[in-house]
Amino acid sequence: MKFHVPYERKKVDVEGYLRDVLKLHSMETPYWRGRLTPKLVEELVSSSFEETVYNLSRLVVDQNLLRTGWMDFKPRGLADAKCSFSSGTTGPQKYCLWSMDYVEKQAKYLHYYLARTGVKIRNAVIQGPTSVYKDVNERVVQLFGGTPYFVGLRVEGLKPVIEDAARKGPAEMIRVVAEYFAPEIEKTRRFLEYDDEINFMRSAWMMLAPFEQFFGEKRNIQAVMTSGLGYTAQNHELLKQKFKTVIPSYGYFAFGDAVGRYTNGNLDYYPAFPYTIFEVVKPNGEPAKYGERGNPLFIIARKDLFLVLKEENEKAEKAPPTDEHPWNGIRNPQR
Repeated sequence: MKFHVPYERKKVDVEGYLRDVLKLHSMETPYWRGRLTPKLVEELVSSSFEETVYNLSRLVVDQNLLRTGWMDFKPRGLADAKCSFSSGTTGPQKYCLWSMDYVEKQAKYLHYYLARTGVKIRNAVIQGPTSVYKDVNERVVQLFGGTPYFVGLRVEGLKPVIEDAARKGPAEMIRVVAEYFAPEIEKTRRFLEYDDEINFMRSAWMMLAPFEQFFGEKRNIQAVMTSGLGYTAQNHELLKQKFKTVIPSYGYFAFGDAVGRYTNGNLDYYPAFPYTIFEVVKPNGEPAKYGERGNPLFIIARKDLFLVLKEENEKAEKAPPTDEHPWNGIRNPQR
C-alpha cells in the first residue's frame, strides 16, 4: 500500500519499505540475525498493510533488553549513532541508538506539523533529558531560523516522587516538580528575562506553571509543545486559556515525539510514519478496532533500529487516520 507522507512530500510503498528494513536487520543486527530468516521476512510482509502490522506485532521485544543488551540492536556499520535514553520517570531507564539521519527526519517531521499549526518560532526554551531529545528539538528550532536555549532536566530519583504526586492530583504534581527542579527553573527564568524574542517553549506540562508571568499577549511565550505523565484533555483545556497555541505530544525515547491533535475533547497522537507505526492491541493480542481500547504497540522500523514494543502499563484507544495524518494513531493514552 502506498501512503502519502506529507512531511516528506512523497508517497511511500510501505510494504516495500518494511521488507527492506527487515532484510537489513536480519543480516546486520545481532539481535535479529538469528530471529529473522529470509523466509520469515517474506511471511511477515503481506500485500495487506493491516496484515503486515499484525504479523510484526508478534515480534514484541522484552523491554528489559533495552537496559542490559541494547547494543545488540545496533546494526553493524552504523557509524554516526547517538545514544538515546528514556527519562526514567515511568520505569527503569532504557537505551537505544539513533542515527543522525533519523535525527534529521524526526526534526523535519516536527517542523512540518508545528508549521501547520501556524507556529513561527523565533527563539525557544527547551527543557528535557540530555539525550537525542535535545538534538532533535534544537534542530527543529534551527529549521525555523531561531536560537534554542536548552535546559537539561536531571531525572535521578524522580520516579517515586512524581508517581506519589500524580496520585494526589495536578496541583500537587506542579508543586513537587517546582521544588525538585528549582535550579532548572531558575536557569529557564534567566533565559526568558534575557531574551524577549523567545516565543516558544517545549517542556512537560507541569513545568510550565512557574513561568506564567512570561505567558500570553503581554509577554513573549505564545506557543508551547508539551507532554508528560498525567497529561489529559483537562490539562490541555487549561493551557489553551493561557497560550495562543498548545501542541500536545506523546514522547518516547526510541522514536521521539508523536504530534498530537485535540478534537472533541480527545487527544490523538500520530507518529513519524513509516519510521514508527502505532497499533493498539487487545488483551488477547488481536488488533483493536477504531475506538476500542487496549495496549499501545509501537513498531519502530528504521535502518538504524528495528523494535516492536508493547506498553503493558498503558491503555489507549485506536485512532483513525486523518487528512493531515493519513495513518493510524492512538487516542487518550493513560497509565
